[in-house]
Amino acid sequence: MKIYDVTLPIHKDMLVWEGDESVSIEQTATLAKDEVALTRFSFGSHTGTHIDAPSHFLQNGKTLDKIPLNKLIGKCRVLDLTGIKHQEIQVSDLSERNITKGDRILLKTGNFRLLRKATFPKKYISLSLEAAEFLVKKEVVLVGTDFLSIEKKANPNHPVHKALLSKGIVNVEGLNLENVPAGKYEMICLPLHVVGVDGAPARVILVER
Repeated sequence: MKIYDVTLPIHKDMLVWEGDESVSIEQTATLAKDEVALTRFSFGSHTGTHIDAPSHFLQNGKTLDKIPLNKLIGKCRVLDLTGIKHQEIQVSDLSERNITKGDRILLKTGNFRLLRKATFPKKYISLSLEAAEFLVKKEVVLVGTDFLSIEKKANPNHPVHKALLSKGIVNVEGLNLENVPAGKYEMICLPLHVVGVDGAPARVILVER
């Protein structure tokens, strides 16, 4: 059995979505001065490896705590798309991948290289609306990507997110798939259990048996 931790470590210098607050980690008590060591940390709900709840984009959409755990735990497939040359994943990139109902699909594009940068990149590989609609028709239950958003930045009204989330398809963003080969895995994806929110960081591991 081999375990891949595909979670981005949270630290003060990590890349965050352009315009979001930076990560703050502050020591509030130390053993040198106090009885215990304590730390306060602050970051946005979509920091690092995280889950988008439907309420992130949909009026009256489900909040994070309403997402069933059986969507977040189970068999998944990593698709290697590192060879594509275009900026948006197209239907043609997915149509021959034998995607079926109930799949959890993780898209390895090479975006993980951008997550090491100190400044937000101008371009990254995202999912086209047509490809999102293709995945909806295939009735997948989860789609993951290796950047902080599955959708291109300048996309008015966020149609890709809405196409997936409106059908109950979970978005997992910010996965570190750099060292994960294409193939089948058991996925365990556990977001912080925060009530009534639009998303939260998650610890995600892939188990190869």
